[in-house]
This record gives sequence, structure tokens and C-alpha cells, in this order.
Amino acid sequence: MNTRHIARSFIAILFVACLNPLRGSIALAETAGVTPLAQITAADEGRRVTVQGTVVGDDNFSSGFRLYLNDSTAQVTLLIWMEDWDHIRDNYHVNVGAIVSATGVVDVYNGRIEVVPENGRAVQVVKWARRDWRKYDLGAITGNDHNAVVWVQGRIVDIQPFSQGTTLLVADDTGAQRVTLFDVVARRVPQQEKLWIGQSVSIVGRVRARRRVGVEIVVALPHDVYLLDKTRQASYVPE
Repeated sequence: MNTRHIARSFIAILFVACLNPLRGSIALAETAGVTPLAQITAADEGRRVTVQGTVVGDDNFSSGFRLYLNDSTAQVTLLIWMEDWDHIRDNYHVNVGAIVSATGVVDVYNGRIEVVPENGRAVQVVKWARRDWRKYDLGAITGNDHNAVVWVQGRIVDIQPFSQGTTLLVADDTGAQRVTLFDVVARRVPQQEKLWIGQSVSIVGRVRARRRVGVEIVVALPHDVYLLDKTRQASYVPE
């Protein structure tokens, strides 16, 4: 090997050695930009932060959705306005078990810390997770299942609108249950125009048992309702 070749090899090795620490520092800088949830307090109200955590719960309200994020240091609420929800990339992968990151402003509501994303593009699904819900026969669900998250399949046998949304009566061979879709969910169900009597559906929701209302299944997110065709009824598993 001649002197010129040795010199070129040395320069190449030196360049790679210098490049690797640079890449490492970029990765560290990106990680350092995420604020641990335990460090966010009420004193940070109005502050812009980037957070990341696992979705451990979800629900909705009249103007949007709440995701409960946990990063092993603490838990906060990620509040997403419905207009922003519509612009989250791959929002069908937003569910319990998914890892989500978001950049937004810290807010305090009723003493609870919330992070409100700047827009839908500020929310990203870092890692999605297949949900492992227990499948229930509709006729087996009772008031004793209050607060349980259930997965059911059946056909729609009745549809009734109410002031805040729509109620479906879903039946299988074992019985029937009322399923409540608040407007913020009902208007975003994929192919919601096909939610008609006789349509087969797969639904994930939380059981609510109230004295005046009785037992119902309340759906948290739009993609928790999936329309089935005959070829998919037996094999479909909710993601």
C-alpha cells in the first residue's frame, strides 16, 4: 500500500469518526426536547412543551377528545379539539397502547394539567399498538361490567338520534345492547353514512351502568366503530 493510499484511508476513518458523534448529538438533542410529564406543573400554564407517552385511556367531550398519556414519570391529559383531530396523520392508530408525541401549550382545567396541541399536525403516532380487548357476547353484558372496556360485534337493529348524538341498538344471537355515539364521534366514524339498520359492526367501547339510563356502551373514538362486510365478520380484530 503506497503512502497516498494510506493517507486517504486515514482521512476517511477520521471523517466517519467525526460524523458519528455528530449524529449522536442530534439524537440526544431530539430526545432532550421532550419534557418529562412529571416536570410539568400548574406553574407552566401557557408554556409550549413537547411531550411523549403511552395512551393509557381515552374519552371525548362535545368539542373534542382526551387522551391520557403516561411516560412512566407521570400522567397528563392531551386535549385535542375536534378540528385538530381531523388533521392528525394516521389518527386511526390513536388508541390505548399507542405511543404518541405532541407539541402544544400547557393548560390547567379544574386543577388538572392538560397539554393542548397547536394543531393536528403537532400530534404524531410514534408507535401504534394492536388492542387486546376481550370480546363479549352482547347478551352477557350487565351492570356488573360498569367501566369495563368491551369489544362486541353484531348488527344494527335500531337507530335513535338524541340531542347530543345517536344511539344504536346492536344485537347478536345472545341479545342486544344500546351503543351511544356522541356527535363528536358519530360524525367521524369511517363510512358513517352506511350506519343503517341491518349493517354489521364491530365496536369497542366502555360499559356505563346508570340508574336512570340503564346499561349502555359508550364509544370514545371514531375508529372504535368499524363497519363489517360478510367476509370479515368472523376474522376481524380491532386494531
